Amino acid sequence: MMFTMQRREVWTMAEDDNWLHSAKVICPSCGQELYRVDHSPFYDDDFLYCDRCPIHVEVSFYDPVYTAVEGEVSRFTEAFRRAVEARLKPCLCGGTFRYDAPRRCLACHTPVIVEDPRGIDLSFWSDLYLSDGSDWTDELMEAEERRHAPFTRTDDLWKDDQKTGRELRA
Repeated sequence: MMFTMQRREVWTMAEDDNWLHSAKVICPSCGQELYRVDHSPFYDDDFLYCDRCPIHVEVSFYDPVYTAVEGEVSRFTEAFRRAVEARLKPCLCGGTFRYDAPRRCLACHTPVIVEDPRGIDLSFWSDLYLSDGSDWTDELMEAEERRHAPFTRTDDLWKDDQKTGRELRA
């Protein structure tokens, strides 16, 4: 694996080493350019996507509710994934956050990645992905963050009874 250090301390990989299978994809419904990438094993969180809209939640591996589930169920199992899903608040649209929800276009909400979507992240395409990092200004990076912010939830993730540590009643 070949890495190069670029301005602003951004690590980029050589083009022939696309181990996260990143690619530009086009929404078949509205033509929006999107960016698909395998979820990096270096992230310290899981992304769960809404089954009705393109919003996702980012759940830290160190979150107390997440670690409590990990204490009850083996982490790399379907039972673990379902236990985490059951403890999350519903999406603002009324949908449910799931590991295996289809990845939807951020513009028109059409499912774009349907077959085996678990472990794949989807965001707006940016020409910054083609850059070597030398043209990444603070303003451009902040603009990208603002563009994606409506589709990401990182706070207030858990149902109210989870905040106190009580177990969900079946």
